[in-house]
Parts: sequence; structure tokens; C-alpha cells
Amino acid sequence: MYYEMIGFHGEHQSEHTVDGVPEPKLDRSTLFLDFDGTLVELADRPDAIHVDEGLEDLLRGLSEKTQGRVVIITGRAIEDVTQYLKGFDGPIIGGHGAQERVGGEIRNHELADPETVRYLGEMTTAFAATHPGLICERKPTGVVLHFRQNEDLAAQAYAFLRALSETHDGFDLHHSKMAYELRPAGIGKDVSMRRMMEGEGFKGTMPIFFGDDVTDEPALHWVAEQGGIAVKVGEGETAAGCRLGDPEAARRTLRRWVGA
Repeated sequence: MYYEMIGFHGEHQSEHTVDGVPEPKLDRSTLFLDFDGTLVELADRPDAIHVDEGLEDLLRGLSEKTQGRVVIITGRAIEDVTQYLKGFDGPIIGGHGAQERVGGEIRNHELADPETVRYLGEMTTAFAATHPGLICERKPTGVVLHFRQNEDLAAQAYAFLRALSETHDGFDLHHSKMAYELRPAGIGKDVSMRRMMEGEGFKGTMPIFFGDDVTDEPALHWVAEQGGIAVKVGEGETAAGCRLGDPEAARRTLRRWVGA
């Protein structure tokens, strides 16, 4: 596979590939995990997800194996995802990199001006209210417009957020699964990963990333370039060298690593 050709050259992983994903040496790795579509199945609404009962214990086991180097890296706001991961006290990157929680402290991106974010949220909420099937998800660093309940509204959702992006410098429009999002320019999961991997306690370890969305592709590509293990969860073209079918398969692989 691609990740065996560069970077660590298998230095931090074994040849065990029961599910097509090599088993890493977790004590020398940093594990980045997306949330929606990766650890939990997607739902019609962001607040309608079901969290597997064993997920808290799984994350605790992985944290012990990696000496605390398990990072939840999600598009959700940190304040939101922590409602579902109350027992997880490790690092969290939220808003695709617009937020970070390290050592219990949450920091928002400097471009996420509260007044601008509030205005974007109000405008998008009002637009969604007049278009049944659209859902506005307001974040501390931006706003998301979901159209998974009515895919016919995708073009209108895009046109609306594009117009907002053109009148608000410093915010970019991004496409994800059944949604469009406005968030601060210049951020990304790959950017946050690079910064974190240079930090004390992380530098010199092998990066591993499980992600499912098109917004995860730059990070999957970066991990693969570093010789790490990049795992695509679900369908779609990908830069990752490994693929698992769904979140249950991802959790199964992670449980295998904990038990190794």
C-alpha cells in the first residue's frame, strides 16, 4: 500500500491486516479520529445520532495504548461533540480546525469574530426556516446548511451560502456530505494535524487518521504522505491507502487494536 512506500516504511506498524488495515504500534503513534460518519453513523439531523455504548471505553483504551495521543478531530463544535463524549478528556479539534481543546481549554480561530458568526447564523437560520428540508447548524466558528432531508434543495443552499461568503471576507464555503459550510479561511484538519504533530509529546510519532468525508481528504492525503495510516470510512474516491465500510467496521478495527 501507498503508506508502506514512504515515511515510516512500516517502522511503527505490523503486517497484521485482518481487515486490510495494518496494526500500528500505538505507543509510537498519534491517532486522529473523525466523529460523524466515522465513529458514529450519520443521521438525518446532527442531533439525532446514536453513540455506541462501548465508544467511551474504546476511546479510554486507545488513550491508554497511545499514552494520551488520541485526538478527536471533527466538523462539530467542541461544545457539541463533548455532549456525546463526556468521558473523553483528551485533545479535541472542532469546526474542521477552527477550534482546539488542549488541556481542557477551548480556543476559537482568531477570524471567527463572534458578531460576524452570529450574523451568519441568524441569516442562515431564517433562510432554512423558509425552505422545509433545510437544517441550519450554528457553530461558534461558522454555520452549516444541511440538505440531507431534501436533496433537491442543494443548489439553493449552495447559492445562498455562496452569496454570504462573497460579502464576508475571511470565511470560505466548503462542501461536505449533504451540506455546505461557511468557516474561517485557511483552516483545515490537515493544518491542525501538522501543527499538533510538531508539539511536545507528539513529534516523532506516526500519524493515523480515520475519516469519511470529502472534507477529510486533505488530511488523509497528508497522513499518507507522512507514511502514516490513512483510513477512509465508507464510499467515495480517496487518497487513503485503506478503506473500511462503515463506522461499525471502524470501531471493530479500533477494538482489535486495543485488544492486541
